[in-house]
Amino acid sequence: APRVLTVLPSGVVETNAILEPQKEDALMAMTYPQSISDELAESLVSYEPDEGKDDSIPTDNSTRSLRSTPFVWRRDDGSNALVQTWPTNLNDNFRKTFEISEGTIPDTEIFKPQAVSEFQESMVRLFGPGAATCPILFCHKKTLNTSPAVVGVSEDVLAHIRKHPELMRELAILSIDSEGLGFVADGTSDDGKRFEKHFTLTAGERCVVYKKAGWDTMGCTKLLHQFLRDAELHQHPTTTHAAGIDEKAVVSVEEEKDAPDSPAQSLEIMVRLPNGRR
Repeated sequence: APRVLTVLPSGVVETNAILEPQKEDALMAMTYPQSISDELAESLVSYEPDEGKDDSIPTDNSTRSLRSTPFVWRRDDGSNALVQTWPTNLNDNFRKTFEISEGTIPDTEIFKPQAVSEFQESMVRLFGPGAATCPILFCHKKTLNTSPAVVGVSEDVLAHIRKHPELMRELAILSIDSEGLGFVADGTSDDGKRFEKHFTLTAGERCVVYKKAGWDTMGCTKLLHQFLRDAELHQHPTTTHAAGIDEKAVVSVEEEKDAPDSPAQSLEIMVRLPNGRR
């Protein structure tokens, strides 16, 4: 069975899972092309084979480099393509939430053709040549998220949140790692089920920790430069500044920027594969 890895530009792998055929399952990706450094492209990812069912990895090796996965490869110009993709459910609720276009790119300024092409290439590498003919869906919605966000260098952000239990609850964070740079999010799915998810931050990098709202609600994090491509941050009247930390209100999480002071747009590229395969 194919294995999906959600690889961040920092080299952190957020999702590492076997994909089982499900009728409404799909994979989503960013609307703009991303890259990863040579050093990080050669970093190893570890996993446990799924009782011999995972035929996308060598059975005699429990690690492989990111570059040898379907999500990272060298482009013709020498840079490394990175397709950051993650699973979702293309069900009736999703269709009610998003405006969906199929086939032709509706706006090349928003849905970058290079990102679309590389997403499709990643799907071919993951599923095989048949994925080349699967339709691409372009998904859009507008969301206003007034939850707080904490902005700063990763180490300072986690130290600040740890000192403020009420802020942890507002951000839907269950716990912060005692060692390393990470936290466990307290998640709730769209059908009300509770779940936990671990996030790892990148040392020395400016990041945003925020409460993701929408399909799932949970604490989440992104590198600041990536976040600002997807969302807007609005200053909250009660903003506090301590140790280089800014607490702000988030407007639109995992979304493309829109005009100032207006709800931003959630823009994703999606592929649904035939026969219930994602």
